[in-house]
Amino acid sequence: MNLKKIFGGMKGSNDPRYRTAKPFEMFLAPATSASKMTFYVMMMMTGYVANAGFGVAVMLTGILLTVKTWFDGVTDPIVAAIFDKVKVGKAGKIRLFLLTGYLIQAISAILMFNVLSGKFTGVTGVVVYITLYFLFVLGYTVMSVGGGTSISAILTNDPKQRPFMQFIQMVYQYIGPLGITNILNLVVLPRYNNQIDATMLREACFWYCGFALIFTTMSLIGLSKVDTPEVLGKLMSDESGKQKSIKVKDMLAMVKENKPLRCYMITGITDKIASNTNKQQIITTLLNGILIGSYQTANTINNTTTIIGFIFAFLGGVYLAKWGVKKATKVMSTLCICINLAAATLCLILGPSGMAKIGAGGLIMYLYMAMMMGQAATTMCLNIAEGMMRADVIDYELYRSGNFMPGMVGAIYSFTEKIVASFGATIASIAVAAIGYTTTMPQLGDDATWAVLWVVEIIVFGLPILGWLANIIAMKFYELDKERMVEIQTEIAEKKKIARKAMSK
Repeated sequence: MNLKKIFGGMKGSNDPRYRTAKPFEMFLAPATSASKMTFYVMMMMTGYVANAGFGVAVMLTGILLTVKTWFDGVTDPIVAAIFDKVKVGKAGKIRLFLLTGYLIQAISAILMFNVLSGKFTGVTGVVVYITLYFLFVLGYTVMSVGGGTSISAILTNDPKQRPFMQFIQMVYQYIGPLGITNILNLVVLPRYNNQIDATMLREACFWYCGFALIFTTMSLIGLSKVDTPEVLGKLMSDESGKQKSIKVKDMLAMVKENKPLRCYMITGITDKIASNTNKQQIITTLLNGILIGSYQTANTINNTTTIIGFIFAFLGGVYLAKWGVKKATKVMSTLCICINLAAATLCLILGPSGMAKIGAGGLIMYLYMAMMMGQAATTMCLNIAEGMMRADVIDYELYRSGNFMPGMVGAIYSFTEKIVASFGATIASIAVAAIGYTTTMPQLGDDATWAVLWVVEIIVFGLPILGWLANIIAMKFYELDKERMVEIQTEIAEKKKIARKAMSK
């Protein structure tokens, strides 16, 4: 194992064509991903607070979550347009959006989970819940589009640094859900007899907001050197040195002319609808609470597989830099399909009652854990490749049109992804309602039936496979392989060099 080669991504290539980041910036700046994903996990719990705190029916909750995601998607391009138009001031721009997004989410969450929970029912309860949730979603959009989608592209365009940078960002994406899930499963839930109710959610809210605040603060510190007029402002300037104002026609032209953007959208969107569906709390309760029968065992498996997955994903980052995004996406998607098929087969062989053997420990648990390790590692590598793909698409647009639009690239992708992935909550709600959960939510200790197992088979294992097949097809039309990106970065550097010479005359 060549550790020097692995850590080489931290230093970069020392090539004047590229913009390189300092190590502390790469470690701290992406921490907002953990904050964002902590709030994302919190979203998965809102179905419970809607039912227990505001009297919203289970089926109606699923529909409301779908409608809210449409609202979320609509606000993405609006916030992104504001982000790309706002000039970089002395207090920065990314940091302003990150802090604003955090405050909106934290305030609306405290109102939803604590202050107003249990105070309203009926139509009034539905209206109050929708208002608070939409406010929460707006804050999430400000954080994710205004800051989260632009950080990696702004910090570096060095092909050696980008895999390492995306690995760090991906680690934060897992740390957020992993950390808060551990706190809830090991600290909070046992105090409430492992039942997710309004009282338990009141305490959980403060854990969510406090945990997210830690990572938001880290990101603000990491961005302090680059979120300035001297660095970010220069990057967003035109050839005359003035910060450009992005117009609507520039956005429309990007969608029409940027083919790699469309390929990137397909790979991300198909994966996200599967992820958004199988990570709904009601689905994880079916798998971990009813079939496996132990949140604690499931939590141990998740912790172990995630840690091991980090190790393999870190090593895989070397090959991502060597292969480039296009080849890496095809290889990792194929591996993900094979591993998911194996895990689905194991669960079918065990049957609904036999799944409890995973929760009981022993050989079956270790076999299942090994499969989840492989899935975690390959999925993490795909996440790294996806982040690199977004950054490459942003650079391609700069090469194609001369416009640096990280916010709008993220918003166009996010808008489409959220509209499609919004059906995840509805799919999950319909699936559990179809097997009898129409007025109550699934809970630990419910009967393990074949109906429950088939819902898990289709949603947890089947949907992701369809997404990975779409990745492989999309990569056949994606032109930004490793060699093409070298050509693009060289030409961008040359254009900037010519512009600087012209300004100096």
